[in-house]
Amino acid sequence: MLKAIAPALPALYEFRDALAEFADAFRTISGEVVKRKYGVEWTYDVREESFFKKLSEIITMTEDYVRNVTVERGPLDTSGRLPKAVIRFKLDGEEVAHIIMYWTGDALLAQFGGYREKAERLASIIKSLGGEAEVKRAGKGWVVQLTTNGIIAIRHDGWLNAVRSFVDELYNKGWIGEERYEQLVRDITAGPNTVKLAGVEFSVNYNDIHNTIEVMYRPGSETSKNAALNALKARGLVEGVHFTVTTKGAGRYEIRVAKKAYAKAVKALAESGLKEGEHYSVYGKRRIISVKAEHKDAVINALKAAGLKEGEDFTVKWSGQYIIHITYDGLRQIQRMAQSGDTEAERFIRELEDVLRHRYGDDVVKKLTEVLRPAREEGTLDLPLPVHDERGNMVARVVDLRYEFVKGKQRGKRLASQLVSQCAGEDCRLRIIAEYELPSGERRQLKMEWYWAEKREKKDNTTVTYYYEIARQTVKDEVEAAVLEALTGKAKRGQVYLYADQLDALRRFKALKDAIDKWREGKPASSQGQRQRDN
Repeated sequence: MLKAIAPALPALYEFRDALAEFADAFRTISGEVVKRKYGVEWTYDVREESFFKKLSEIITMTEDYVRNVTVERGPLDTSGRLPKAVIRFKLDGEEVAHIIMYWTGDALLAQFGGYREKAERLASIIKSLGGEAEVKRAGKGWVVQLTTNGIIAIRHDGWLNAVRSFVDELYNKGWIGEERYEQLVRDITAGPNTVKLAGVEFSVNYNDIHNTIEVMYRPGSETSKNAALNALKARGLVEGVHFTVTTKGAGRYEIRVAKKAYAKAVKALAESGLKEGEHYSVYGKRRIISVKAEHKDAVINALKAAGLKEGEDFTVKWSGQYIIHITYDGLRQIQRMAQSGDTEAERFIRELEDVLRHRYGDDVVKKLTEVLRPAREEGTLDLPLPVHDERGNMVARVVDLRYEFVKGKQRGKRLASQLVSQCAGEDCRLRIIAEYELPSGERRQLKMEWYWAEKREKKDNTTVTYYYEIARQTVKDEVEAAVLEALTGKAKRGQVYLYADQLDALRRFKALKDAIDKWREGKPASSQGQRQRDN
């Protein structure tokens, strides 16, 4: 029975994914409607219905059958432009699909081109083995394509052995250099560098130049970008705080010209009065005409005037790329979600640690631990807090932590302020007072006053005003520096500027966590104003 069902896996996947998309949308919309109308939380999930569970069971059983596939690699073929080898998938001794593995000179590439039925069968096998594969139309045929990350995401022993043997043979014959070979072997062994949250697959990398952990997603279209944003926001993450969205190469378009129309297109542009290098650039091998956004319409009109049809003789594609980046604040927020019992967030953090450990080692995992520590420890630390100097000697104990809300406005060089029980907005400051005791028994105080600093940035024809938290601290001596470091993780003698990371560190203390959260809730809203145009 399972052998008979296996060819239908592509259709089963499509049906399940459509139901899952409907289930997610229905849960969100219905929950909002019920809450608005009746004031109660309602989390009905279509995924819990028996028909959805039964469909998932059928897919799982069929996948288990398909996982019995054997993988065979054909001989290395170096007769063409790129070295390649055919990798075949067999069930019960019969070939059910194949794909060609290439070495591009820098990366691995696996590709199949042919009939739609065979492409879908190949994609279903790859999905069953834990990979991701999409069937796309290409000319008159259909293709399935995997890059290096997609190739190593398939954690099937037979497949990995085929890939590793392909890489080994290329290395032994001098097609791959030693450094790149060692990196590929590490990647094949470690597996993919991706983690998922809210259905969004993020790539994980470590930037050793800036000593930063980078968790990013690069959606391929406006639609997928918006879907990712909505999914992250639905999980409670805030754009601009927990994640950012940027664009790369947004000002250009690619016009891909069909082979039959390419010569005519180049001639039409040459005779149109538009200048190559100024209004457009031509990449002959790929039959691509690259144009800046401001020249796009002129180039398209020139092609159409020559009788070329958009969608038939040429297609226009925006060549920019969106990048969604989870910030360190975002990672800490996901850690908080995990600590509150969110199983998806807990899995995200665990898999993030695994990727970093397998690819970069324990030192980078320690870096992640440092990033997450404020969230993991917030509200857990109590007093007294021992304070040590650089040599490890205990120089003081923090014995008391308290706070005050201060409402005040700057008047010239003076700050007119008053203590209040609660405040919000630009004029609201948070004063934190740390009392510490020296070994002699003498008690001293260290005061930090946090306020909202204004920053303005020009974007296009507007000026965006936003606010960030800061405290300016004057540290008098080594003991004060040690106290400040014990509390915030940052200190030096003289003038010290404290920012969000240091305030996050203060949230570790039970006496301060709620007050800091209340003050942050009163953050002034960002604003956007029209810039004056130059006359």
